[in-house]
Order: sequence, then structure tokens, then C-alpha cells
Amino acid sequence: AILNRKGQQRIQVKNALNLSENDIYLYNDQFITTSVNGELLRVNAKGKITSKNLNLSSSHNITTTSKTLVSLHENKLTIRSKTIELDFGEYTEPKIFYINDKIYVTVTDLQSKKAYLFDSQAKPIANFPVFANSLIDMNNIDRDRALEVVTTDGEDSIIVYEIH
Repeated sequence: AILNRKGQQRIQVKNALNLSENDIYLYNDQFITTSVNGELLRVNAKGKITSKNLNLSSSHNITTTSKTLVSLHENKLTIRSKTIELDFGEYTEPKIFYINDKIYVTVTDLQSKKAYLFDSQAKPIANFPVFANSLIDMNNIDRDRALEVVTTDGEDSIIVYEIH
């Protein structure tokens, strides 16, 4: 069931769902998440469920904005409908940043200690990947127009990269 803000049932979902551990997102005016079998599950405002097989492995991650869906499974990162095959590694969940009317998508390979950054069309951003030992955060942290990326270099150091 989908509850209202008072915790009362608002929408009765008609089928039992075999949900993955991914969060639930609002995407294209529907609630979405994935099943453990790698299917994209969509629930509309009336409780109707539709599914689409995305051919994701059982250990996958998704994230969205209202119009951009990003998935990661094994070494395949899909942004909208474009798939990038990354080197095999141990990747963090994908993260989306919306800054200055532009979407950026990032993942970090914790094995090779590389952070990757892509635009909404799955094109890599120049001068990436960069050294990173964690997820990265991204914003404009000073007064110029260039964006900065912040990550860690182990347990006691922070690295700030400026994107030109």
C-alpha cells in the first residue's frame, strides 16, 4: 500500500512486489523501484503496477531525477538509454548531481580508486576518471564558475578537484 502523510492507506497496490534494496523514486510522474530480478517496477497514482525487464543482475543500483534514470549492474552504467561499459571493479552506487541546469552522473571504483563523471548523454567529462577513495560530492564551492569535486584520499585527507 502507498500511505499518505498521516500514515493512512492512500493507494492499494494490487500485486505483491518482490522489491530490491533500491530506494523508491518519483520518475516520469510514477513511483519506481526495481525487483530483485532486475525489473523496473512502476506504480501510478491509482496503484496500477507495470514492469519492464532491464536485464539487471541481482546486485544492481538505480537512482533517478524526475526525468533521468541511471542504473548500474556489474560494470555496466546506463544513463537514460545509453550504456557505458566500465572496467570491472567494485563500484559505489551511482549518484546524480543537477547543477547549473546540467545533469552529472558519478560512480567510483573502490578497487582502482577512480571516480568517473559523465553528463546526461553518457559522455565522459574531460580529465576523468580522477583518483578517489570514496564517493565524490560535487558543487560550486567558491565564487568562480568552475565546479569542484570533493573526495577522500584515505582516512585523513580530502581532495578537491576543480573542473574547467
